[in-house]
Amino acid sequence: MAESGGYGSVSAQPTATTNVNKVAGIASALVVVNVLLMLALSYTPIAELGAVLFSNFFIGIAVFLVTVGGGYWLAGKGTESGNMPLAGAGVALTQTGYGLLGSAILLVAPASIRAPALGITAVVTGLITAVAAVIVFKTDHDFSRWQLYSYVCFGGGFVVGAVAYFAAPAFVVVAGVFFFLGFLADLVYEIWALKTDQYASDLLNAIGIYIAVMGVFIHILQLVLRVLSEL
Repeated sequence: MAESGGYGSVSAQPTATTNVNKVAGIASALVVVNVLLMLALSYTPIAELGAVLFSNFFIGIAVFLVTVGGGYWLAGKGTESGNMPLAGAGVALTQTGYGLLGSAILLVAPASIRAPALGITAVVTGLITAVAAVIVFKTDHDFSRWQLYSYVCFGGGFVVGAVAYFAAPAFVVVAGVFFFLGFLADLVYEIWALKTDQYASDLLNAIGIYIAVMGVFIHILQLVLRVLSEL
């Protein structure tokens, strides 16, 4: 989902360890804020609006692209031009998109399990992110093509989702798997981009990681809610 600042040598290292910590800190803060926003919005009429929008596959995709994708684009433009208000607006738009989607997902669950579900999802997502980071930082593998793999998965998810919408509803599960793998591949790429210093801005790298992590988070949340609802 993110665009790198350019492909460099895979043996390149971050300019400083503090940059890694800074990116991780910013990305983590954005994730925490977004998760809290999801929970808060799930108790408001905004969650019902989100449920209506995302109940239609094509409208949901469009809303996601405008908010999350558009937010990243604005954040990138703002960061590159040194316009922090524009970058902040982009981040806010992305937070709104994920908040809208997450609250719509939480809306179908009893209020009593929403917070526990978010907590469990956060732990699982954190573990997945940690494993991805270890693999990327502890190996010399070139993960530059994983952004392309994520695009392929997103495209596959869209095609299968369209088939599910028009002909075979059961395929929606397969579409979800494609989208999940797309975000996972993007997460690996974004971590590799941090390792190899692909971005000119720590903020933009952090936003890229945050978006990928939230994509993984959203899919795991749906699974966790299903499991908790059946207990």
